[in-house]
Amino acid sequence: MRRLITLAAVLGVVTGLGAAAPAHADPTGTGWTMVFSDDFDGTAVDTAKWNYRTDVKAYSAQRPENVTVSGGLMSINLKQEAYAGKSFTGGGLVSKQTLRYGYYETRAKINDGVGWHSSFWLMAGNGSTTFPAEQRTEIDGFEIDSTSSPALLRNNHSGVHTWNGSGSSGPYHPGSTYNTGLDLRQWHTYGIDWAETSVKFYIDGVLKYTAPYTPSQWTHDHTSIWLTSIGYGTSPDPAFLPAAVQFDYVRFWQKDYHLDNDGPAAYGYSETGSWLDSTLTGWNYGSPTRYAACHSAGNTATWRPNLRAAGTYQVYVHKIVHSGSDTNARYDTVHDGVTSTSYVNGTTGTSGWVSLGSYYFPSGTAGSVKLTSSGSGCARADAVKFVRI
Repeated sequence: MRRLITLAAVLGVVTGLGAAAPAHADPTGTGWTMVFSDDFDGTAVDTAKWNYRTDVKAYSAQRPENVTVSGGLMSINLKQEAYAGKSFTGGGLVSKQTLRYGYYETRAKINDGVGWHSSFWLMAGNGSTTFPAEQRTEIDGFEIDSTSSPALLRNNHSGVHTWNGSGSSGPYHPGSTYNTGLDLRQWHTYGIDWAETSVKFYIDGVLKYTAPYTPSQWTHDHTSIWLTSIGYGTSPDPAFLPAAVQFDYVRFWQKDYHLDNDGPAAYGYSETGSWLDSTLTGWNYGSPTRYAACHSAGNTATWRPNLRAAGTYQVYVHKIVHSGSDTNARYDTVHDGVTSTSYVNGTTGTSGWVSLGSYYFPSGTAGSVKLTSSGSGCARADAVKFVRI
């Protein structure tokens, strides 16, 4: 059954039956590329992909032993047992690979019984704590509190939380708790569509909530996928234990590519000549930028994406307007063996994304954008993006 479920089917992409196309597209046909997946087809957790959740929090301690894989399912087994000072144990998995914009999806079913908080969510960390120092962005696809009443096991919370790191809360927390109208003890498909200006949350292909979330509001960092269940909110009821929360699969598709001058998104960034750290921030909240030695020509900064799918992409550079910026910065876009040149005046207009044009790119790392300083002011290097069209 799982093999028949795709993002296209779940989201109702155009078929021979004439269904209307939604905001998402068929990942097999329009540039979506599966970057991360686990169908849980083995007999044990794939520890090359996953860390275990191992923190001790609220009413439970989380144990690796509670996470099992068999029959094409991953189960988080919920138990009444004394461990690490708690009377109950839960668990979960946290992806080792960190990801950003794209479409995340899982298929899951929740347990009966009071006192368990199960989640499909995105945040930095390795599972040893939910308050890592690098914590900035939290996106909750589903947060479901179990109950002994089937009529009440319909509520879900979806939303975004911002953090300053190590448990210090940030300023922005859009979210919604809503009645899904569904029995969440049954199998349902949950989707997170994280884009640059919003996060959309789906259940069984139906859009349930949209959280506006722009890079200017708060950091958009790379995050891990968390699939977890812990004792939380109220003490678990032993009458319903042992129990299990189960996941059928988890997948992530990517279509657009954002490259920065720092952090995980700087994998294709390089410089020649003289460059310095700037006090001006870039496209992402608080992100650092670089500038070439002022009035010095020939310094270069290059962004080279690793495009997983060939196709036509709109290419943008993030322009930082300042009175001392380069008035004639040169951008060479290399696409399918051809170079197209644009010039940007960094002293006029407003800061933001500037299009360098739409071009066809092969898959891989052959394409690039290179900034060359003209010597008229300070060339500034921040970020570029490749948006599939």
